[in-house]
Amino acid sequence: MTFLQDSKEPGRSDWELARLAVHLRGYAAYDDDPPADEARRLREAFTADELRRADAFLEAGRQDLDRLAAVEARLGKDVTGDEAWLAQQLTVAWARLDKLRNRIDTGGSLMANTHVAAAIDYIRGSRP
Repeated sequence: MTFLQDSKEPGRSDWELARLAVHLRGYAAYDDDPPADEARRLREAFTADELRRADAFLEAGRQDLDRLAAVEARLGKDVTGDEAWLAQQLTVAWARLDKLRNRIDTGGSLMANTHVAAAIDYIRGSRP
């Protein structure tokens, strides 16, 4: 795939790049050939490095529930201490983060979604 050689808007943050990538991928869903349209849109908007940065930003925001479950299984239910406390705190934090992201995604025009999403580095609509 051939990307732009020079950025259209140099200096964009990873959050801004990821936000644009999610937006362009969303439009591609309406085409007769979504994968081809998505690839075309991304080639026209990004350099290869910019798309890599955008995808890395989105990937970093995904919760690794399988890894957390493996840690909790290794610790066992009767274990106390810092590791068990940290696993419990991460479980609670991820649940609260999911609730906040759901509210951002469904908030409509009742709040400034972009401002709230930017405050927590979330890309509205980026979760599957």
